[in-house]
Amino acid sequence: MRILVTGANGHLGQRVVCRLAEGHEVVAVVRSERALEPLSGVTCSKKVVDYTDRDELTSAALDCDVAVHLVGMIKVTKNNSYDQAHESPCTALAEAAEKAGLKQIITLGIVGSDAQSSNGCFASRGISENILLNGGVPATILRVPMVLGEDDYASMSLQRKAVQQVSVTFRADSLEQPIYAGDVVDAICSLVENPLTEEILELGGPESLTRKALIQRAGRIKGKNPLVVSLPLVVGKWMGRVLGMIMASPPITEDMIDLLDHDDDLDAAPVARKLGIELTALDVMLGSVI
Repeated sequence: MRILVTGANGHLGQRVVCRLAEGHEVVAVVRSERALEPLSGVTCSKKVVDYTDRDELTSAALDCDVAVHLVGMIKVTKNNSYDQAHESPCTALAEAAEKAGLKQIITLGIVGSDAQSSNGCFASRGISENILLNGGVPATILRVPMVLGEDDYASMSLQRKAVQQVSVTFRADSLEQPIYAGDVVDAICSLVENPLTEEILELGGPESLTRKALIQRAGRIKGKNPLVVSLPLVVGKWMGRVLGMIMASPPITEDMIDLLDHDDDLDAAPVARKLGIELTALDVMLGSVI
């Protein structure tokens, strides 16, 4: 099988490419020459493509059977909008996949995505999903909550909070259901090998717990007992709004903080069984990533 992977240089993208390359031909697509560096040790075809260019994507997708689309973001900047990251690439991919004769598109989404959402990220993700679902090639959306993997941003952020004596967070009673990056890779590879007829699948980790409890659980893994202080989301949203006005690429944005207001509490077991994967226990996951 020949598989197109967009966003191949990301933390998940690298894992997916390495796994799929063990038994398939992989076309790893990135958006710049610099983004090729993380893939230097992987045996696969590598292409630099503008994700919004239909012709370039069609050329990259020729002779491929499946596309795995891993392009997305949760933070807008003055130089990169949600449309540039989500809707435009999905529009180009849907057309390119049909022209190239692909049989399936698999894309990674976020739990909470909804085209009608008041949150810019959730809305953009929902619109993008609809673009693919309404295209000429069958598409499967795999929605996940927080993903924790070795050396990724979410894991490093959690580790910093876990080792502090006093850890400040927003809405500490919000529910988190982190899933291990390796399990997400297993799920994607399972969908490549055995496509499901369901168009949208939602998969989380084996436990849903409050943000406060997650930080404390991570703290115990590190031999710490952090005191978790909860701030109202409105404070974070105000900070994000101000930083967005004065910085081209702020560390947090209003939409990012608003994402924290979504409670993740899925029954993950049925989807895991359908995919034939075993979810990594929370303490094992935390021990691996922090």
